Amino acid sequence: MQFLSPAFFLLSIFIAAVILFYFFRKQYMEKTVSSNYLWEQVLNEWQASPWLKKLQQNLLFWLQIVALLLLMLALVRPYWFENAIKGDHIIIVIDPSATMSATLDNSTRFEMAKKEILHLVDQLDDQEVTLIKAGKKPEILLNEERDMTAVRKLVNGLKLTYEHEHIDEAMNLAASLSSGKETSIHIFSDQVSKSQVLEALEDQYVVVHNIGEDLDNISLLSFGVAPIDGEIMGVALIENQASAKKEIDFSVKSDGEILFEEKFVIEGEQQLVVQIPSLPEKPYYEALIVNDDGYSADNQLTSIFSDANPKVYSVGKVSSFAVKGFQTIGADVLQTDNEKTDQLNMKGILLAEGNSFSNLLGQPAIFFNTNNDKVKLSESFTAKEDRLLQYVDYRKIYINEASKAIAGEWETVLNSGDIPLIQKGQVNGVPIIIVNFSLADSDWPLQPSFPIFLYNAYQWLSLQSNFLGYFEPGEEKWLNTNEGNRHWEIFNQQDKNLYSIDLTKESFKAPYEPGTYQAVSGNTISYFSVLLDEREKHPKTEPAFTLNEQTDQEKGKKQSPNDKLWFWLALLAFGFIVMEWEVYRKWA
Repeated sequence: MQFLSPAFFLLSIFIAAVILFYFFRKQYMEKTVSSNYLWEQVLNEWQASPWLKKLQQNLLFWLQIVALLLLMLALVRPYWFENAIKGDHIIIVIDPSATMSATLDNSTRFEMAKKEILHLVDQLDDQEVTLIKAGKKPEILLNEERDMTAVRKLVNGLKLTYEHEHIDEAMNLAASLSSGKETSIHIFSDQVSKSQVLEALEDQYVVVHNIGEDLDNISLLSFGVAPIDGEIMGVALIENQASAKKEIDFSVKSDGEILFEEKFVIEGEQQLVVQIPSLPEKPYYEALIVNDDGYSADNQLTSIFSDANPKVYSVGKVSSFAVKGFQTIGADVLQTDNEKTDQLNMKGILLAEGNSFSNLLGQPAIFFNTNNDKVKLSESFTAKEDRLLQYVDYRKIYINEASKAIAGEWETVLNSGDIPLIQKGQVNGVPIIIVNFSLADSDWPLQPSFPIFLYNAYQWLSLQSNFLGYFEPGEEKWLNTNEGNRHWEIFNQQDKNLYSIDLTKESFKAPYEPGTYQAVSGNTISYFSVLLDEREKHPKTEPAFTLNEQTDQEKGKKQSPNDKLWFWLALLAFGFIVMEWEVYRKWA
């Protein structure tokens, strides 16, 4: 034990003074004696006795001595060293990815990570805490926080996001926050390797808490359906990641209805291709592995059915170049009037031209924007690497002038300077391709790349029919909408309303949990699917380790002085003073 303020030991002079006062304090007692002779004899014996016997030892004396002694010890503040978490600044990185949902001791890896973080926080002593969530984009949830109550509250509220963790970016962020202070970095994940940490945090003190154990996992790697010879066929790829062979319960459902069900045996560390014949036509199909393998996130995949060769409806007046171009690639083109579109049960791709597409039906469309507000083009073309321009030599295209772009959040595929020429996006949940120039103002229809572009557009729109698309967990994307269909309600497979979105004010955000969902706007129902990242289909684990541990005695901790005893000493001293006052009051 050591003392923070040993100079206060000088106060012991007051204790000595109290003792001295009791030596010379006169205290008279009434005694009845029969003879002076006996009294003189007793007095002579007392004067000849040692000094300690002259000390008037009563209860007041001992209460005062103990109170003064405790006060002095409280002032000198005795302390001792104990183990504490190393570092003045503690940076915690937590992994919220899908593999952290794997079960562990009737819980999940993620919940166990939260418990370990809370245990770590309980050991902190006036240290700063920074908390980083290692999602798709590393996010600082707390920065240099000293309020441990706030830290605990935030940790308890953390939830899985199922997105793939970008642990390298999170470590780089942690490294940038660690300068100028003695820092320790604690990473809570399941698959962080030593080579990863050495690359990003070579000189830092790092403790990696890899949580979990290897599982006998069965993973549904891929699943899809397609029309073949008039029938809808499916195929799935299943992988047994365990070393021993497993019996697999596999099924295909749609809206809770079982369409296909069968058992398979797969050898250890092998893959099996499952052929699924003659499925009835449904808007979507959900493949499931029923086995309880400790990791359910990769046991389900969704495939949305769409017609591979939809009809093309030319709505109103459309350039003959576009119509003949679609006929050239083998599409079935049907002509219809603008006024009759609401009377037809159209299901396919719309081809339209004009300055507004507000009257288009809820079908995928390619729209030629012929707005009279035009601008001459003078700069060269630049393009984004996109499927629409695959094998399209846009550098040879001549375009005289372009129409002013339609307002909205669009993805520009081809542009001249800052003037967009070809854009794509969604309106009311359905895909659309916008060409912001008239074919009459261009030589593109005479180029071989024009039918190639139409073929790419046809294929892209075919795959998007009645389907918002595949999303990563929590992915945000802007969906354009008109005044009639601004609000979307998002439902899960159990028809539970999850949340609402006003697409005129905010972007569309997919749910975090993988699965099939519905986006409902008025009478329009669109399906979309949230899929796991392929890297999240292998819930392996790595051993935990510590990097840059300087001595064997540290073990992730440091020797920290504990001087909290002074408070209890002072409290006891106060108690003894109260007792001394009460004794004096009764004796006075």
